[in-house]
Amino acid sequence: MVHIKKVEIFGFKSFGFKNTIVDFEPGLISISGPNGSGKSNILDAIIFALGENRPSVMRAPSLRKLIHDIEGSNRRGPKMARSSVQFDNTDRKIPVDSDLVTITREMSDKGENIYYLDKTKVQRQKVLELMELANAGLNQINAVQQGTVTRISEFTTEEKRQVIEQLIGLEAFDEKKKEAEKQLSEADQRLAISLAKMGEVKKRIDDLEIERNHKLRYELIERELNRFRAISAASSLKQLLSEKTSKERTQNALNSEKKHFEDERITVRKERSELQKQKNEFMDETNAYNQSKSKIDTQLSSVKQSFDAADSRIITNNKRLSQIDLRITELVPLLNDLEEKKNSLDLKIDQQKKIINELRQKKKEIDSASEAITSRRTEVLKKQSSITSQKHEVDKKISTLTNKITNVKLLKGKLDSEITGIDEKLLTNSNKEQHFLVNHDYLEKQKIKLERAIYNHKQTIEEIKKRITMHEEKKSKIENEITELSSLIDASSKGANKYETKIKFVKGIMHEDYSISKLKHDAENLGIEGLVYEILSWNKKYERAVLAVSSDWIKAVVVKDFEALISLAQTVREKKLPKLKIIPLEEIPDIKLNKLDDPGIIGILSDFVSCESRFDSLKTFLFGNTILVDSRDSAIKISKLGYKSITLEGEYYEAKASAVVIDINSKISKLTKIINMSDSVEGLQNMISVLRKAVQKKKNLTKKYQDSIKTHENRINLSEQGLVVTQNSYSDVKNRINSGKKTLDQFVSRRKELEKKKERFSTELIKQSSHLESLESQIMLVRQNYAEPQMDSIANELRSINEQFSNSMKNQNINHTELKENENNLATLMTSITTNRSDHRRLQQEHTTIKDEKYHLEVDNRKKEKERSKSEEELTNLREEEQKLISTSGNSVEKMKVFDDSINKLLDREQSLTRDIGGRERKSDSLERDLSEIRDKESKIKTMLATFGFDETLEVFDVTSLISSLEHEQNRLKASLNAGAPSQFSEIAYGYRTASSKKNLLEQERNKIVSFIESVEKDKRQTFLDAFDTVDKEIRDAFSKMTGGNAWLELENEDDIFGSGLNYIIQFPNKPKRESTSISGGEKSLAAIVFVLALQRLNPSPFYLFDEVDAALDAPNAEKLSNIIKERSVGSQFLMVSLKDSVVEKAKLIYGVFPKNGVSNVVKYKDKRMLNLEEESTIAS
Repeated sequence: MVHIKKVEIFGFKSFGFKNTIVDFEPGLISISGPNGSGKSNILDAIIFALGENRPSVMRAPSLRKLIHDIEGSNRRGPKMARSSVQFDNTDRKIPVDSDLVTITREMSDKGENIYYLDKTKVQRQKVLELMELANAGLNQINAVQQGTVTRISEFTTEEKRQVIEQLIGLEAFDEKKKEAEKQLSEADQRLAISLAKMGEVKKRIDDLEIERNHKLRYELIERELNRFRAISAASSLKQLLSEKTSKERTQNALNSEKKHFEDERITVRKERSELQKQKNEFMDETNAYNQSKSKIDTQLSSVKQSFDAADSRIITNNKRLSQIDLRITELVPLLNDLEEKKNSLDLKIDQQKKIINELRQKKKEIDSASEAITSRRTEVLKKQSSITSQKHEVDKKISTLTNKITNVKLLKGKLDSEITGIDEKLLTNSNKEQHFLVNHDYLEKQKIKLERAIYNHKQTIEEIKKRITMHEEKKSKIENEITELSSLIDASSKGANKYETKIKFVKGIMHEDYSISKLKHDAENLGIEGLVYEILSWNKKYERAVLAVSSDWIKAVVVKDFEALISLAQTVREKKLPKLKIIPLEEIPDIKLNKLDDPGIIGILSDFVSCESRFDSLKTFLFGNTILVDSRDSAIKISKLGYKSITLEGEYYEAKASAVVIDINSKISKLTKIINMSDSVEGLQNMISVLRKAVQKKKNLTKKYQDSIKTHENRINLSEQGLVVTQNSYSDVKNRINSGKKTLDQFVSRRKELEKKKERFSTELIKQSSHLESLESQIMLVRQNYAEPQMDSIANELRSINEQFSNSMKNQNINHTELKENENNLATLMTSITTNRSDHRRLQQEHTTIKDEKYHLEVDNRKKEKERSKSEEELTNLREEEQKLISTSGNSVEKMKVFDDSINKLLDREQSLTRDIGGRERKSDSLERDLSEIRDKESKIKTMLATFGFDETLEVFDVTSLISSLEHEQNRLKASLNAGAPSQFSEIAYGYRTASSKKNLLEQERNKIVSFIESVEKDKRQTFLDAFDTVDKEIRDAFSKMTGGNAWLELENEDDIFGSGLNYIIQFPNKPKRESTSISGGEKSLAAIVFVLALQRLNPSPFYLFDEVDAALDAPNAEKLSNIIKERSVGSQFLMVSLKDSVVEKAKLIYGVFPKNGVSNVVKYKDKRMLNLEEESTIAS
């Protein structure tokens, strides 16, 4: 078990700056010593190490004052206080994996504190938490200091309750309640918001309901309007049919007239044809005249054509002459302008030719100078060549070396280029490799995400499938239940209807029994126990016998006593009910029938009737004096002996065979029971109604599950689609990863190859650089050995000539450029003047052409004028000849005129008939169009009627006013019509129902929170009451052991435990009971110690620290206290500072503390009988 194994003290209070070690064991440990010796400081050192920060608890004005001799100057080094407490932790009650746990606290003279857990620095909170877990925290009543008993003895009733609350941790319940109340407040707020929203939605629903009603009214009006419009259309159809009949008659009349006119026209055409024939015969006779006339007409036509042609040509020529005059006017200024431009260009060309001649002359001079320089240069070069030939071998050597240098430089440059290229490739390769690595990491992460997504999709699909299966099972189960309930409803309905019919019939024929049955509805007030046939029961075998014996008594009313009988009789009279038999139970006389010994006797009839024990007297009263027998002979025999007898078949014999009653098939009971069943039928009907509601609820629930299944199926489809997309993405990512790995391997391989190649080229470059330096040294040496001054002179001269030649070439180039430029300018000017001349020539040619054309047109006009005059004269002569011919043939003309007049009259008649026929046809066509329109209208109206669901047989009446009224109302509704109101109403109503469901959920949530708060309060109350009972029991036991008296706890107010306190009642032997605060000082201390011991039982600690708690007790009570502590120290540890002998005698280990030179010293008594002192601790510096 956990206990304090050792305490080490340094510089703490009265213990000096040396290590004082005190070893402890489980059980009762006594610490004693004179006043002021420092014995209590050992306990203070323990609670100091365990984190106590209240100096008053350790009897010091401040924490700094806990350091030994803090104000003195005896110690040279820094002053500090240290206390270490070592625990035996073999049972691991302290949650540290070690058999020994040491907690150390150091405090410097500046008040700085450091805590150690097994030499490891920790925070004070860590120490407090460990002690709390071991039930040894500072808030437990395991350390009772000096004055604690006195303070406890003065506790008020509320403080007594509060100390119990603290010990059992009721603040956890308060925190739960506080959190729940916060949640309740939030739930109330959410509920209020939900109610407010529902209020707004309800208002909107009310408005929408009005708008929906308007829309429904609008649609109703629309349907009525359609019906009335159909009636109106049917009326219009009748008018159209009437009009159609009239027009068809008119059309038939017109067709008849048209036929008459066509027949007459045929006759007229025949007559006109005959006259035309006669005219033709006459015209043959007058052919000569016609020929002459034709000749003149031909000549007239020819001359007229000549005249018209001449006139037309003259007009055309005049128009062209006007155009020519206009064009000539335009050409003259254009020609003048071109002439001026030509003169200007001629002047510029002359100037340009002069410049070109000058430049050509200058070119000749420059060419001469260049030839002279070239000649001089040739001579110098010859001279240089002569000298050069002498150094051919030297130059050859230098050339060879130079070629080698060039080759080496080329090779070196190539190597540099190759290395640079390799570096660039390596850099590119490295960048790409890095990019691929980053991309590969990204793809790996994506792969993991996709794997997780695939898993989630599969889990989701599996979960949804499970939910669908669950919903389908529930749906199937509910459907089965619906089927069963429907069958039950059908069966119940049939049964109810069947019995309802029977009841109505029986009520009609047994009004009396029905009235009696109705009394049961007020049975409790009337004192009715029931009807006889309700109270008694029997086997079907004995039914005829029972009914025959009981007769009308079977319908009698059973009451408790005579008083109830009087009350019921009064009610029967007031309600004017028919004959009624009443049996008061308490007034039934005792009946006892001696058994007879006869083989035919079955038994006394009452023995075969069953009922509750309290109705046994009723059973005996009705059937106890009647003997049940097996045959008629036995019944007669028994009857003659002076007993009532009854057979199983219901033959009832009075005593002495004075009378016999035979009721073979009594219906009294059956009919009465049927009447009584009326309440059951009503209950059955109520049950049927409830079942129907349940079926409807289950159907709604089935639909809900079906909707849920569809929703889940849609979710499965979405999840499966998401799974396919994710799997495709996953496959793509895997392919990309594999491809990336291959590419990365290629990059690594390529990088290694490039690095090897670079290394090889770098070696070669170093080699070639060394070779180049060697070759350059050789060239320098050859040049130094073979250089001559003459070569320098020739070179200087050649350089001068080359400069002159260069300048000459430069001047020649400038001259050539200027000459070329001017020649280009000249060419441009020559092109311009050529264009000018071409334009001038073209315009001049056009001018000449149109002048010639003008002349020819004027000549042609004069010629055509003559032709026109000649034709005009010929026309006059021919017309005169025509008039002479006409005057000579007057009779023929008159006869021809007669023919023509007759033919014209017939033609006029024919035309008149044709017009009449055409008029009739037009009228007929008009009528046909009207009829076609009527038929179209008829078809449309019939289609409309069919659309509205009517035909032409519809009864018609004047609906104009109705249509007008409805249209007016419809237009009024239309102004404020909300077409979407029905759907909006449904949606918002659904939303309101959803909000209502949400509100219900919020109310449920609130109720749950309220229930939780109530359960917390209930648990808190119960926890407190359990603790109260524990403390009360411990107080009773401990006080009884110590004093022989009684002590207990009482709640001031059981209805408000936490708003009131605890009364601690004390009753010493032979003394009255009193409250603990009302007794004497010594008694108070005793009561307080008992209270402390009882409180410690609530949450037992592994060790207890008592500091002179028995100081105020007399020897007998101190003895009794030591006995109790000795008893409790078994399985625990008590460190007790005490001056009482009783404690020292019962202690397992005894320590003494004494002062020496102002410092406390500790000694241990090994034997209680011998005071051999041994210094407990050695100072380890």
